[in-house]
Amino acid sequence: MIKISIIVPVWNVYDYIGACLESLINQSEKNLEVIVVNDGSPDNSQEIIDKYVEKYPNKVKSFIKENGGQGSARNLGIKHAKGKYLSFVDSDDFIDKDFIKKMVGLAEKDNADVVVCDMVDLYKDKKIYHDCTHFDSILKTTPSVCNKIFKRELFEGIEFKNKIWYEDLNVMLKLVSKIKKISVIHEGYYICNCRETSTMKNNNSEKNLDIITAIEDSKNYLKDKNDYNYVVFNHVLIETINRVSLQKNSQKKEVIKKITKYCHENIPDYCNFPFYKNVSKNRKIIAWLNYHYLSSFSKLILGIKNVIKKG
Repeated sequence: MIKISIIVPVWNVYDYIGACLESLINQSEKNLEVIVVNDGSPDNSQEIIDKYVEKYPNKVKSFIKENGGQGSARNLGIKHAKGKYLSFVDSDDFIDKDFIKKMVGLAEKDNADVVVCDMVDLYKDKKIYHDCTHFDSILKTTPSVCNKIFKRELFEGIEFKNKIWYEDLNVMLKLVSKIKKISVIHEGYYICNCRETSTMKNNNSEKNLDIITAIEDSKNYLKDKNDYNYVVFNHVLIETINRVSLQKNSQKKEVIKKITKYCHENIPDYCNFPFYKNVSKNRKIIAWLNYHYLSSFSKLILGIKNVIKKG
């Protein structure tokens, strides 16, 4: 049986897909398959994909579909996957050569449903290490599916939502009730190639409203009301508003207003929920400012903190 299926959605990554696939082919674990889904990419990415299919016909599988977004590409990959476990790698990123061996090895040892590792953001002039593996709940680690492996059976009856941002958060919330055992590896095995055109780094404020769609679509999977409140508090009131406040366009004020209104309607008394007592003082301050339409002050505080860190 194939141990793991690595699913790679492809869109406009001609300059990066080769390095991505090279990192997958050169894994120290050899019992794997790579499923590459070309989501109607307008560039010549398929030329590179075809070369890998030709060279590694028993390991690399290629599928081409009309553009439907990263979620739909991943769904098609899952449909064709034969591995016991699933891994998701974005086509402009790459993974450490021991990613699969270590992650699958731990999953088998612990009989874990999910294994999580740390992540590294790679910029032209620097690297930033992200500790994603110290948490007391799956809700409190990064919602990215890329620094994780999953038992394939978890996705039975669950799909990524199509054509929205925050599809990772959406699917992770849907999986929460299914996940019984999580294991972690404190190593930065997943490397994000940070580009200005990546989803979370571009200047499209209005698409950040997809966070509301992502949460509303998945909230019925969260059996604990406190979990839902935490998700809105952390991912909407803090993370999304902070992200939009850093952008420069004419739509951002209206977008922030709509996002804040959603928080007013859904977590009006967030200070009274159980999760709140464990929130750091700094995040409480940022949340209060954002809740009261003062995200410009949050932006200032965050900017000062970054200057201090760099110094």
